[in-house]
Amino acid sequence: MTPFHLIELAKRAKSSEELVALAKEEKIKLSLDDACIYFERWHDADELGDDDLGEVGGGVDRTVGKTVCELCGSDDLLIDVSGGYFCNSCKRHCWGKRL
Repeated sequence: MTPFHLIELAKRAKSSEELVALAKEEKIKLSLDDACIYFERWHDADELGDDDLGEVGGGVDRTVGKTVCELCGSDDLLIDVSGGYFCNSCKRHCWGKRL
């Protein structure tokens, strides 16, 4: 099982409880609390987070505080649920470096 597999299950589920059931079918042990976190992350697309709201309010310098791969310098990163990031450019796990 990869974190990406769990994300796909979370996207398919219609509730946190259904996510727990889908995970159980896949032989993945997932608590309801953890399922709520995954479900909310992939189903709250209509709501803006604090960072998004700040950007809507006015000019944001995207180079300040940007996280890049310390291995190749790319900013094409995905958050890895096991910790750190997955770099889409070099296809490796990294910890990220803040600029």
